[in-house]
Amino acid sequence: MNRRIIKNNSFFILFLMISISFIFIVANAQAKEISLEEALNWGIENNSSIKEIKNSIETIERSLNLIDTEYGFKTNISANPIIAGGSDKQADENSNGVDEEDTSSESIDGPKISLKTTKLFPNGIILQSEISIKEEDLFDLEKISEGPDSTFSATKSLYPLLPIQSEQEKYLASNNLLKARENLTWQQEYKKIEFLESYFNLIRLQERLTLAKTNFQYAQEDLNKIFKKIEIGEAGERQEIEANIILKKAEINFLQAKNTILQQKNGWYLNLGLPEETEVPLVEDSPFLEEIIKWADSLEFNLKEEEELMELAVDNHYRIRNILLDQDSSQKEAEWNLTKNKPQVDLYGAYSSKDNTWGIGIELSYDISDGGKQKIEDEGYQAKLENVEDDYLQIVSELKLELYDLINQYEINSLNLEEKLMSWEKAKLEEESYQIQLQQGLISDSEFQYKMLGWQESEINLKSAKDEILINKLRIAHFLGIRK
Repeated sequence: MNRRIIKNNSFFILFLMISISFIFIVANAQAKEISLEEALNWGIENNSSIKEIKNSIETIERSLNLIDTEYGFKTNISANPIIAGGSDKQADENSNGVDEEDTSSESIDGPKISLKTTKLFPNGIILQSEISIKEEDLFDLEKISEGPDSTFSATKSLYPLLPIQSEQEKYLASNNLLKARENLTWQQEYKKIEFLESYFNLIRLQERLTLAKTNFQYAQEDLNKIFKKIEIGEAGERQEIEANIILKKAEINFLQAKNTILQQKNGWYLNLGLPEETEVPLVEDSPFLEEIIKWADSLEFNLKEEEELMELAVDNHYRIRNILLDQDSSQKEAEWNLTKNKPQVDLYGAYSSKDNTWGIGIELSYDISDGGKQKIEDEGYQAKLENVEDDYLQIVSELKLELYDLINQYEINSLNLEEKLMSWEKAKLEEESYQIQLQQGLISDSEFQYKMLGWQESEINLKSAKDEILINKLRIAHFLGIRK
């Protein structure tokens, strides 16, 4: 009775697994399939960390667009009618001896409506025009026929030769934009290699899942054989328990393998940022993969020449390029700060239609004393430059360590490949030997089947070792700035 229950439970478990697999296959059939190439291209645009970099680029681009608005025409209209009181009150106040040097022309001349337009150019020229009409002239036909008063003025700084504030901001923002784009390009390539590594891992997990499933089926068949032997008295309870233990272990391994590949695949899809109902078939012999493998095989590195490799990395690594941009920005800020405190020479000119007069002049100005502000600012910019230089040396040191790790890992992977190759060759020799023993009846079909699983496992291990070499070479090429 107990044997029948165990047997029924085993059949139920097998039926359940087959049903789940069928449901999984149907679900996959309904999902939209995309190729590995499409998945990688999607991932380098929609991965969460890539999106953050792209958002920062958009923010910098908006700031640059905002700076460009400074060069647009700016028009302002204003009216200052007197709601209460009048010019008489103003005259009374002046008669009391109050100095009204700061009183605007509008207050003196009475209320008026004015239209002012300003235009700033990147070279620092400022053009300004103003058209105005007094409130009292709005109802005077003679005044209206004469037209409104208008003035036109132009200003340009002659010395020192210093970019205007908006151009300085634009220069620094442009450097930040270059940095962000360098970072984006680098991280996209890095992510592509990371996605590819996960894809190879999934293929090997799928192959191991197939082995685990086959092993479970073999264990189920062995248990059924034990049941038949028990019925004819050729086996007992001990053999039944042993077969059930083997079956249970095989079942656990199968479920673990299934859970592992499911988790890894879901994590990979999440990292890619794929939309729901999207499936990427695990195919090893695609033309896209073959092209990548062919290119990686063509790469030859002289890993003994670390100095040459380091020079190549320094010339191409995005962190070096970005720190050099930081150095350039800091140097410019220091130069601008020194220049802005030199004597100022401005050229200006103006024309007024009111009395048809024009004039041109030069304005000189110089801050004799600023309370020590210049010195403090210079010290701050100098400290910033020194920090950037320290950061450069720190980055170079970190890149040396990273290069050493990549080279060391490549050597380890190469040794691992040699070991896995020898294990595979040993398994092939064992396979030939056991086939002879099987033909001679020295081992059973069941024993040979289990041996076959071990040989297939060694083949998967060999493939994994080759995958590691491939990914390692791609990472070294990426680190050195070698592009496909």
